[in-house]
Amino acid sequence: MAERKIIKIDEDKCNGCGLCIPNCPEGALQIIDGKVRLVSDLYCDGLGACLGHCPEGAIMIEEREAQIYDERKVMNNIVKQGRNVIKAHLKHLKTHKQAAYLKEAIAYLKEKGLEIPLYNIT
Repeated sequence: MAERKIIKIDEDKCNGCGLCIPNCPEGALQIIDGKVRLVSDLYCDGLGACLGHCPEGAIMIEEREAQIYDERKVMNNIVKQGRNVIKAHLKHLKTHKQAAYLKEAIAYLKEKGLEIPLYNIT
């Protein structure tokens, strides 16, 4: 555990529309019991790609004790979702200048013998 930025979902504001879910390249969000939930601290990078997609303003960034983000576990989750999700995640890392995570993600794909679906990402 470490103090870090991570998303927080206000359950009273969340209407369960799910518009934030496809905008979370790490796969950290799911609809459970009619509300969007953070599935695991391990998957949330705290960059907030989901923020602007909530019509109710139910998602915010907070700083709190959370499990440390784990790029390898995120990649293990992402590869199951297919090429387009992998591509969105790599683009997300590049856009937010997360060079160390991007390098780790590419190394993971190479180790698994998987395609790196974004031209000229490094």
